[in-house]
Amino acid sequence: MYEKYLSVLEIAVNPDNLPVEKLTLSVSNDGVVQNIKALDPYWVANRKFPLYERPPAGSNIVLGAVDAWIMKMETYLADLKCLLALPHHRFWSTVLYQTSCMDALVSFLQEASPPYMPPHENKDVQKLYEEIRRLVLIIFSRLITNKESKICWMSKEYMGSLIYDRFIFTVPVIWDICLTYGVDNAQHVARLLDAVFRLQPQYERDTAAAIAFVKEAFKFIILQVNKDYDSDEPLNLPETFKGFSEIRRPSSSAKDKLTFDVLQDLVIHILDTAVTLRIFIETYPKAVDIYRKTNLILSIVQLYEYGIPKLYERLGEAGPGAEQTGQGAGQTGQGAGQGEAHLELARAELIDILREMLAVYKNNIFSGEGSISGHVEDFLSLVLDALSEKLLIRDYHLCYPLHDDLEVLRQAYPDIDTVKTDFILQAIYSNLEEPLPDDILTNNASTLTNGHLETIDDAQPGPATDNEIPDNIREESLISEVKDILPHLGDGFILKCLQHYGFNAERVINSLLEDNLAEPLRALDRSLPIIPEDVVDQKFLETGIQRLNVFDGDEFDIMTRDDVDLSRVHVGKRRHKYRDLAHMLDDKTDVKSRQDIYSKYNNIVCDDVAMYSDEYDDTYDVEAEAEVPDADPDEARRPFVTPRVLAQRPETESEEEEEEVTQKEQEAASASRNRLDFCVNPEEVRARRHRPPPRPPLSVSQCCPL
Repeated sequence: MYEKYLSVLEIAVNPDNLPVEKLTLSVSNDGVVQNIKALDPYWVANRKFPLYERPPAGSNIVLGAVDAWIMKMETYLADLKCLLALPHHRFWSTVLYQTSCMDALVSFLQEASPPYMPPHENKDVQKLYEEIRRLVLIIFSRLITNKESKICWMSKEYMGSLIYDRFIFTVPVIWDICLTYGVDNAQHVARLLDAVFRLQPQYERDTAAAIAFVKEAFKFIILQVNKDYDSDEPLNLPETFKGFSEIRRPSSSAKDKLTFDVLQDLVIHILDTAVTLRIFIETYPKAVDIYRKTNLILSIVQLYEYGIPKLYERLGEAGPGAEQTGQGAGQTGQGAGQGEAHLELARAELIDILREMLAVYKNNIFSGEGSISGHVEDFLSLVLDALSEKLLIRDYHLCYPLHDDLEVLRQAYPDIDTVKTDFILQAIYSNLEEPLPDDILTNNASTLTNGHLETIDDAQPGPATDNEIPDNIREESLISEVKDILPHLGDGFILKCLQHYGFNAERVINSLLEDNLAEPLRALDRSLPIIPEDVVDQKFLETGIQRLNVFDGDEFDIMTRDDVDLSRVHVGKRRHKYRDLAHMLDDKTDVKSRQDIYSKYNNIVCDDVAMYSDEYDDTYDVEAEAEVPDADPDEARRPFVTPRVLAQRPETESEEEEEEVTQKEQEAASASRNRLDFCVNPEEVRARRHRPPPRPPLSVSQCCPL
């Protein structure tokens, strides 16, 4: 069909099967043979490609508008067929060097009817539209086909740089293809996107930049619908909106308020973006990594929490009673209903974005692709990100119950983190304000209080039956496994953790490393050793017989009390008070308590009694001595005996004390006499001289005469 556009005779020969970027063709023009590259403006078809126009629709269609549109689009369709009929090198030369070619293709993607719009009421218009739609998809499919035949092909490296550098495929083009064809041609679009991203990985970077722009657009929508033009109060929005460009207060609030047309445009923009993002992740599952890196789910959650409810309010305010240019009250009411319907679709699409992202991880888990534990962790992390607000995760759970997904994951991966799964379920049911079913929790000892995971004291964590309790060897093995990684922990503390987490060493290690132990375990001493069981308690558990005592529970029972007053405990008879002053002075308790202090000075000998005083003058001591009369020899022979009647009988206790004091004095005196004195102490000499002579003892007959 393209022969009528040729002005020269082409001789296309490729005997060496070279790629088109290296191929040179020989052309005979008026007998002159020229060698021209296969990709050259010389091969561009001499044809101007028109732009696509949206078909007229609605009740205000001008007479003849439909027929005029059909005539234009028939020409547009003929140009598409001509482009497809061109040979390989002419097709690519036209795409590269005829700017109107790509403009015509992109114009259709921009003006095509989205999938949520109903088909045109005119059958001829709809039939022509579907034919154009089919050919445009075929042309874009040819643009990513590097090999059409044995002699018509292009290297993948060259094609990847060509479609990227010449802007043949851009992220807006890719997303428009998803929006236009992704609903009814999902498999074909999936192959097309996979080929594009495989040929040029830089599209992933561009996609991340495009998602960042989408996030800013969502923020702007939230700020617009939450802005109160009649008040200067700050917006009640999360911290993430601080620093974002605020909406400037208009000069006339009555004039510049959000109109119904503006609100409808906002709703359509949200719906288009939501459908595009959902189809993109559905047809290209690898985009989930881009979504996660850009934290797209947080923007979706915030839009669902702070934007969607306000849009409902704004649409209600701009309802049938509002004045709209060119519209009656009835048309405005119908438009408001259509806007709410589109908003409902947008809500469903936002929920499906989260569902498709979770489906990617589930499919990877079931197919065994990559690390199963990593995919499970990504699944749980994504759900936890969605829990940052209430509305989205609540509606998602009502549409697709999360406990079913978690149960399926638990069967596929038994080592799933039950603490996170229980926390997710409890957070969801707390948002629903419904009681949490008992049969969906894996760890019944955990409950959620004020958003924090706590452990019930009455519950006994660990294995449920006696058969599941490991023996001593198993416990020692698990303790050793934990201590290989955390050697500073005590065996008793590790055993307590193992009992709490069902003797799962991996969960214990993970909880310790992430510092998210249960509340009862946080209060334990981490150097706690293993304390063996009490034999008496073990016997009571085995036999049910308990040994009791009359003193159990009193103030001195150390088995039940830790605050026993040891000052009230003593051995023997305790002296409460002194008998008299002498008794108090004879008390040497304080002196004995300080003996250890003075014992440190034993190397210093200072005995005043045993040392001779050089300062004392004893020259005239002999002259001052009194004459002592001679004693009667008879009295000296008889010892003095006190009559039994006259003798006083002292108390036993005082006698014992006096004997002790006398004995100590005698020992001290003997110790001092045993020393080798330099001379006799003059004081002792004077004492002996002044001492009265001994008197002979009296007999009984002398004391008591008959």
